[in-house]
Amino acid sequence: IFNNYIINSVDELITWQPKIESALFSHRESFPYEFPQIINIPITETEVICTISSLENKTLCGYDGLSNKILKLCGSQISKPLTYIYNKSLTCGICPNPLKYAIIKPCFKKGDKSQVSNYIPVSLLTGFSKIFELLIFHRLKHHLVSNNILVNEQFGFHDNASTDNAIFKLMESIFNAWNNKEYVTGLLCDVTKAFDSVSHELLIL
Repeated sequence: IFNNYIINSVDELITWQPKIESALFSHRESFPYEFPQIINIPITETEVICTISSLENKTLCGYDGLSNKILKLCGSQISKPLTYIYNKSLTCGICPNPLKYAIIKPCFKKGDKSQVSNYIPVSLLTGFSKIFELLIFHRLKHHLVSNNILVNEQFGFHDNASTDNAIFKLMESIFNAWNNKEYVTGLLCDVTKAFDSVSHELLIL
């Protein structure tokens, strides 16, 4: 029941996306900026060991039954083959299918517990997937920051920037408008299942 609800609810949300995607793709050539290509930085064995050590000591595990605690205990022994696999994946541009598999568990959010719509899906990935995810994240973050691609209004996933900074900037704009006897208008958007309905085509555009 949970599985059918999660799949169908996401499919219903993205039915409107093709029209938007076609409009954006038609204006792709008019995009005013030319960003540099990301450089493939080889993953080192030392980096893999450090990434394994940085994992939280959680007992939860993915379908392989290996928790982070186990991986941290044998990090130095498994770092060499992992380094080879991760670098091979970066070079080929292919993520191994076993790293994509996850255990999906429904997590109660609020309201009536008998209603499936009041649960959110939580993915339990393998530790090997998390390690690869962190390695990719650091490279992507370095590329975005070093090439000044992120806009100033991007407060999440930024060093020394958080939601507190976003709130402070919003309040500062409101108070400045009031002091200048100007009108203040706010438009707040709450996107249902925002991450689930993200279009991969738009994401890589």
